[in-house]
Amino acid sequence: MSPAKIILSMTLLALAPALAQSPVPFYQSADAVSGMYRSHSAPLAGAFAEHAPQLVQALQKHCAGPSALGVARAAWSRTMLAWEGLAAVAVGPLIERRSQRSIDFQPMRPDLLRRMLARAPRTQEDMVRVGAPAKGLPAIEHLLWVDPVSPGTPACTYALLAAQEVQLEAQSLRTVFDTLTRDPPEGEESAKAFAEFINQWLGGLERLRWSGLEKPLREAATRQAAPDFSRAHSGQTRVAWIASWSALRALAVQVNGGSAPVPGLAAAPIETYLRGRGQLALADRWRDRVMQSDAAMQRADPSDARSVEVAAGALKSLNALMQAEVAQALEVSIGFSSSDGD
Repeated sequence: MSPAKIILSMTLLALAPALAQSPVPFYQSADAVSGMYRSHSAPLAGAFAEHAPQLVQALQKHCAGPSALGVARAAWSRTMLAWEGLAAVAVGPLIERRSQRSIDFQPMRPDLLRRMLARAPRTQEDMVRVGAPAKGLPAIEHLLWVDPVSPGTPACTYALLAAQEVQLEAQSLRTVFDTLTRDPPEGEESAKAFAEFINQWLGGLERLRWSGLEKPLREAATRQAAPDFSRAHSGQTRVAWIASWSALRALAVQVNGGSAPVPGLAAAPIETYLRGRGQLALADRWRDRVMQSDAAMQRADPSDARSVEVAAGALKSLNALMQAEVAQALEVSIGFSSSDGD
């Protein structure tokens, strides 16, 4: 399934009614984690691993000539959206491999990129000596939109090599998530993985709120300039926000029309986990807060600063409820670390 279809499915399903009177099982941490790997993380890793080679192929075609810049741009956009969905909740191998840093270091450093381009790397071994701020998806975006690479040039080779690195990491992530699906953590390890999930869900929410929405607005006000939102060069800012938010929302509220997921086979969102533990009133308030955030995110427009401020405020309110009540009800301690994002 394409990232666009995954996002659309998440959007439509999230509008389904709450669990209402449907019976909800009591979920153990192992159930929640194994279900998340099986029905959320692994499929998204698979989508990312499917689209990354298409970006490589599109750049190979463009660099060989004649120019096929539009095809390469479209492939980049699809790959980026698949990545946004997967990276929204950076659990397991995404943390261990520091994939966020290697694939999507932000902000990209144009000066470093220019210096690296001057070295004209030709092989993957050469790319090992290139710093993360000058490669990955942001660098490729720069080379497709800001300073478009021409066929047969060293810069085009650089973009292709950067895309191949993304492809290799995508393949590794799919392999590890598939392994976790077959052999999920158990016992104490599952409890640790569940705590990681809740913390990383909150970390992903904060990345979207602060780095994605609020920080660019504040910096723009200081500079008295237009906000420098991520993905702005490609014109993909809003769809990137929605891709990230859709993945967060899918793990926050029940989205399958009201039936509770089978323990261990499908992701048990935070709302469902609360209901299974008898926290019905809190689950209702949590769902309401998530759907308020959803409405604000659907209206958020990079060209309308006020709509972005409203969305950031809604996400901040959701964060507050998680930290004040939901985490305690889930018996999880909130504690951010360097693993929460680069």
